[in-house]
Amino acid sequence: MTASGYVTDVAYVPGFYPQMAPVTLRHVAALNGVCPPGTSTSYRYLELGCGLGRSFTTLAAANPRGEFIGVDINPNHTSAAARDIAAGSLANARVITGDFASLPADLGEFQFIALHGVFSWVGPEVREQILEVARRHLAPGGLLLVSYNAMPGWAHLQPIRGILRQYAALRQGDSTQRVRDALAYLVFLRDRQAKYFLDNPRASAYLDALVTQDLRYLVHEYLNEHWTSFYFAEVAEMFGRAGLTFVGSQPVHTNFWDLCVRPEFQELFRTTRDRLVTEAHKDFCANTAFRWDIYAKSPQPLGGLEGRLATADDLEFRVTRPGTALPFQSNLGVVTSTVDGPLYQGLLDALSTGSLPLSKIVADERFAATPPADLARAVDAGVALGLLDVSAGHVPALGDIADGPTAIPSGFNRMVVETDALGGRAVALASELTGTGCVIGDLDAAMLHEATTGGTAGLVDRLASRLAASGRALQRDGKRVDDSVEQRKLVDAACDAFLKTTLPRLVNVGVVTG
Repeated sequence: MTASGYVTDVAYVPGFYPQMAPVTLRHVAALNGVCPPGTSTSYRYLELGCGLGRSFTTLAAANPRGEFIGVDINPNHTSAAARDIAAGSLANARVITGDFASLPADLGEFQFIALHGVFSWVGPEVREQILEVARRHLAPGGLLLVSYNAMPGWAHLQPIRGILRQYAALRQGDSTQRVRDALAYLVFLRDRQAKYFLDNPRASAYLDALVTQDLRYLVHEYLNEHWTSFYFAEVAEMFGRAGLTFVGSQPVHTNFWDLCVRPEFQELFRTTRDRLVTEAHKDFCANTAFRWDIYAKSPQPLGGLEGRLATADDLEFRVTRPGTALPFQSNLGVVTSTVDGPLYQGLLDALSTGSLPLSKIVADERFAATPPADLARAVDAGVALGLLDVSAGHVPALGDIADGPTAIPSGFNRMVVETDALGGRAVALASELTGTGCVIGDLDAAMLHEATTGGTAGLVDRLASRLAASGRALQRDGKRVDDSVEQRKLVDAACDAFLKTTLPRLVNVGVVTG
């Protein structure tokens, strides 16, 4: 990756993306019948275009057996990542400043390579560099995650990107100011009923969403010189030239065609197993605008459930929200699915005492009448629907918190809470039990900091003082509440919800001890 055509005067927005976690990549590979890389011993993970580094550093903190390396061309990004690594005492993480064509000769092979927010935003030369990195540095059996803007979902929205970039180029100031001016111009066109917006009502709704976005995100999304949306087959062909094979996709429900395509379009899936055909059909039926695809080098088939239990049984499954009752409805965008019946009730009952590996679920006598392969598919579908979640290790049942002090054992998590509380963005805290990040709100992060440094007694008073000092007021129905009495009620309610819900959840996944 070179600086040519890539915005460098504005730093990217920080963020954590759970789709990039090894535990998630391994589960998608396993449910698609591909042997995933093992993580019970040492392994290596590379993020290309790591930005400010919050994804790979959070994953490093959550997966101490892995070595995590981030690469980015922007020294402001890599400096921020390096500060997080040092402040969090992450001995298993490092960051490299440079382009993809000049990686160290001794970089070696990786079991996981991930790139998010990169492939659609670089030119053909850099995409070839990415393919060469995959060819040289992805270990046999390794998994690569790539995200990109997809067709046909972007077909009617591409003019918005074009006019944003063209108008911004005419304006003065840094990239942030120029994208602000360009947005105002688009709103001007829409409000005066330019025919493009009249003929494309979804474009008007999309513009409404854009004006609420962080300007730094919009700069990197729209002002780079290179911006390309791809059909799935185009990306599959490119990675095929690098010796990689398509394995599956995220979110998990996209691996179940009956969960992302309406019934009247499902006949094709019953007549062919050609993934190039079915993925293209699925994208048209769902009008897909963004994809998270997983590829493998020299993938090895699991050989059925027996092979899965032999190679991926360290993955455990748990109820996403303890106390969930059936029927459970999940809105997946194109399809809304309802889960009910004795099989899923049995799964909720079996997992009520904590997470379990698939082998123990299959061996449970309450499922004796269910074929093991059907049961495994039901578990995977439960994850796809959001009823269940997958973890890298055992997560106990959610219990009550004992009275007494609480603490954040991870130095990385303490750093994140101290720096990101009340920062206006979601906060991801590393959990070794789940192998990924546990995401909370920035207000919850402030309460967590207060609770672990000063105890829960007087939490409401301390939070109210902290909010007042920051100039932030809580909202009701999307509107700021400035009345002191009403504001105090909101603070009291927020602390009560934190102590009853958020704090027990953080204790449950090992982020907090107490």
